[in-house]
Amino acid sequence: GGIAGIQAALDLANSGFYVHLVEKSPAIGGIMAQLDKTFPTNDCSMCIISPKLVECGQHPNINLLTCAELESVAGEEGNLQATVRQEPRFINLDKCTGCGDCAEVCPVTMSSEFDEGIGPRKATYKPYAQAIPGGYVIDKRDRSPCTNACPNHVNAHGYVALIAQGKYREAMEVILRTLPFPGVIGRICPHPCETACRRAEVDEPISICALKRFVADQVDIDDIPVPEIEKRDEKVAIIGSGPAGLTAAHFLALEGYESTVFESQSVAGGMLRVGIPDYRLPPEVLDKEIGAITRLGVEIKLNTALGRDVTIAGLFKEGYKAIYLAIGAHKDLQLNIPGEDAEGVLSSVDFLHRVNLGELTKLEGAAVIVGGGNVAIDTARSALRLGAEKVTIIYRRTRAEMPAYEYEVEDALAEGIDIQYLTAPQQILTKDNNVIGVQCIKMELGEPDSSGRRRPVPVPGSEFIVETDWMLPAIGQTPESAFLADTSGLGISRWGTIEADPVTFATKAEGVFAGGDAHTGPWVAIGAVAHGREAAISISRYLRGEDMGAGREPVEFPQENFVPIPEDIEAIPRAKQAHIGMAERTGGFAEVELGLSEEQARAEAAKCLNCMSCCECLACVTACQAEAVEHSMQGQEITLDVGSVILAPGAETFDPSLIDTYLYGKHPNVVTSIEFERILSASGPFQGHMIRPSDHKEPQKIAWLQCVGSRNVQHCDNGYCSAVCCMYAIKEAIVANEHSDEPLDTAIFFMDMRTYGKDFEKYYNRAKDDYSVRFVRSRIHSIDPAENDNLELQYADDSGEIKVEEFDMVVLSVGLQPSKDAVELAQRLDIELNHYNFAETTSFEPVKTSRAGIYVCGAFRDCKDIPISVMEASAAAAAAATPLVEARNTMTTIKELPAERSVAGEDPRVGVFVCNCGINIGGVADVPAVAEYAKTLPKVVFVTDNLFTCSQDTQEKIREAIEENNLNRVVVAACSPRTHEPLFQETIREVGLNPYLFEMANIRDQNTWVHQQDKEAATEKAKDLVRMAVARALLLDPLQPVTLGLHKSALVVGGGVAGMVASLTLADQRFPVDLVE
Repeated sequence: GGIAGIQAALDLANSGFYVHLVEKSPAIGGIMAQLDKTFPTNDCSMCIISPKLVECGQHPNINLLTCAELESVAGEEGNLQATVRQEPRFINLDKCTGCGDCAEVCPVTMSSEFDEGIGPRKATYKPYAQAIPGGYVIDKRDRSPCTNACPNHVNAHGYVALIAQGKYREAMEVILRTLPFPGVIGRICPHPCETACRRAEVDEPISICALKRFVADQVDIDDIPVPEIEKRDEKVAIIGSGPAGLTAAHFLALEGYESTVFESQSVAGGMLRVGIPDYRLPPEVLDKEIGAITRLGVEIKLNTALGRDVTIAGLFKEGYKAIYLAIGAHKDLQLNIPGEDAEGVLSSVDFLHRVNLGELTKLEGAAVIVGGGNVAIDTARSALRLGAEKVTIIYRRTRAEMPAYEYEVEDALAEGIDIQYLTAPQQILTKDNNVIGVQCIKMELGEPDSSGRRRPVPVPGSEFIVETDWMLPAIGQTPESAFLADTSGLGISRWGTIEADPVTFATKAEGVFAGGDAHTGPWVAIGAVAHGREAAISISRYLRGEDMGAGREPVEFPQENFVPIPEDIEAIPRAKQAHIGMAERTGGFAEVELGLSEEQARAEAAKCLNCMSCCECLACVTACQAEAVEHSMQGQEITLDVGSVILAPGAETFDPSLIDTYLYGKHPNVVTSIEFERILSASGPFQGHMIRPSDHKEPQKIAWLQCVGSRNVQHCDNGYCSAVCCMYAIKEAIVANEHSDEPLDTAIFFMDMRTYGKDFEKYYNRAKDDYSVRFVRSRIHSIDPAENDNLELQYADDSGEIKVEEFDMVVLSVGLQPSKDAVELAQRLDIELNHYNFAETTSFEPVKTSRAGIYVCGAFRDCKDIPISVMEASAAAAAAATPLVEARNTMTTIKELPAERSVAGEDPRVGVFVCNCGINIGGVADVPAVAEYAKTLPKVVFVTDNLFTCSQDTQEKIREAIEENNLNRVVVAACSPRTHEPLFQETIREVGLNPYLFEMANIRDQNTWVHQQDKEAATEKAKDLVRMAVARALLLDPLQPVTLGLHKSALVVGGGVAGMVASLTLADQRFPVDLVE
């Protein structure tokens, strides 16, 4: 899709062939679209290519396939089957208007590939203003590691990105799509998302969990409006009001189902309520989020136990169409040691239940907790708060194997809790059936057990006694499910868990589903939430009579295609939540962690690496009034029946970081030539203001180093000349001088100056004589940092003398080389390559590859400039068309144009469109003032100014303006009619205006380029040129083309090799030829 591919496509399409133009990136244009000017004319590169872009995009016989790659080609010349893999764009081009509202709201900012990483773009973006196709695209990579690691796949990337923008409500809405408990989970989650966070490769994982809590603290969940829900008749019974049950109720309610939650306890929340201490999860936080669920119409019936108050069969008889068992795992496992039935032995689950319900408010004496999980830590810290004089945890392995969260262990130790590792209880010691101590034995680690942890083995003779008044075992829980064993079709495992399908959570009992800890055994709350959400999907499908498992097969994401971590990224310490004082902590159940401040939260969120680029926050979906955003869009494989294939994948620039003495990638003011093009470009990151990256100051002295990655076999295998570097360095030096407000010292350090093309030597002399560009024949030794972000260049001149010179900026004139993708493509297509990996061709068949039916043009054949690429593209088009003569005009269509509107007798109604041309015009002339002046001219009824009037979206605006304002004359004040007049004439013809009712004012070439130093005069002259153009437009009359007969034969003058090849090519396409020599 570069200039060679575009030219070949246009030539073939205009010759009667249907063309598929395949481009890997989201837009055609290639390197030429990135350039500021072209040599040796210094024409605006975009102004030359833009009409071709628009023609390509609008041509009825060119099918653009962007975001696509050619995978394979089968068959023989004339009858080929090309397989193309097209990746999803996630924006429907048929609907996209190019308004940019999606990019405006996108919270993710990335480095722009089009601007060579110097400027930013959004994850939802258009590569450049004039891009074809003109629609936007969403950059989406592999799923973000944080989201992928979450059992519930909560979109952490999405809400973190929105927090960084200060969009807290939107962040809350992202969380609520999959999680009805943001404040709860934001406090208690073990955050596997943080374990997976790639930021750890830089410094530390982002505090994702704390950011979730921050959002919940900032946004009142009651302020989130209840959506309009279409109610359904079916009722669902949910047993258990823990995270699994309430989540299922939440999502079923959003689907319109009437859900009733039956809870055996006197309070709702399950283990969230009775198993987690208040200092970790304040009850008011849980109550508020349960209240948000009941707002949806969910009913919770307390003190109603399954098996005691209701039965499965009874619920079905009451009219419930489905039942979800989410009874949790509230039964403690036993130690099975002597003395376990003594007074003072209290299971940790029972202990925490009583504490959280206010039934146990004081604990006197010492307490020993057995276990190493989170329940053990919660029990120990709660015992301390109830007044226990000494709290000891005994654990049979080491701290490294302890399953409790590390931060919980740290908090316990900070509060003075004693943890004795490699210790196991043997028996509970009692007096009068009251606990007085526990006999323990020391352990050592043996071989790994089934959990992967090393098995603890008792050390003989190491017994000892720990005195205590309370023994609180915390070695695990299991569901209380024995009473369900007799339920028909319901399977209970030997661990007491309810058996259910791992995807749909359907049990073998019809209409009965199960999930949460009741299905898995004790797990994390976010896992139970995930079960509840998936169960809600299954129940909804079940009640609708749909396949519950369709499309829900687990998807494994490779976790490979991420946005690269910038090499210069700064390491920043992880944000930590403030804690209340230690005296307040141990003296009561006040919440220990206070959350992040707003400043902390936004700074922490801004550290996100945006691994998958698009964060799927869906802000773009809301913003797009055309409903063009389709995040579910899938890639596709397309098979095309074609007769010929032309390869024009272009080339890539050499990576100068391989030459470590040049400081590329280590010093911001060492840039490549293509980066400098973007700096100079009006559409570039600095809008054409020539500034250096480090401090955005205008450089006073710039050096260009030639042959970087060309004629070089020391740092690469590029022993060839790249053909363009000498000339583009001269061009950049000239243009840099024109952009500089102050005298600019420019120096080009070279071995040989190769100015062999048409007018190239004249251009070289012009640089020396008119712009004082210095040409220094030399060999560069190194570039070193100097003061004030400057650079010291050490080189040997042509006499061999070593010299040192300081510059503000250094531009590396990088050579061209075949890209890795192009080489792989050639290998897939069985195309022979030469030593340097360019396509192998012969001197007399320069566009024909080693495989019949496949042709090549442009920089993939060898390095060349734009005019040669265009010429070679036309040659390839002619060669590709030759074997397809019989198929000419068999698949093409003719663009249908509306009937031409008669303007006879109408008073002139003139529309004026003034172009900024980036800063080519707008940076010199006052374009808004010119537009305002145009409004005062006779018969002018519509005026507007545009950033780029030649872009495809502006063509649509011109068409709309003509129709809405009944315009019958059009004036465009922009650049050269030489390149752009046919484009605008076609645009007005497409809405019924005669193409000759068009006039153009060249306010760039004839004005702003000439008068760059006198902005006021340039503005006045622009007004004058517009005034004259409008005056001419008033005199225009429609003209009709004259149809002439065509002799379908050719005369070729000159019988050399060029004349002979031209004659043969025409003759092979069945055209009679006279060759005169």
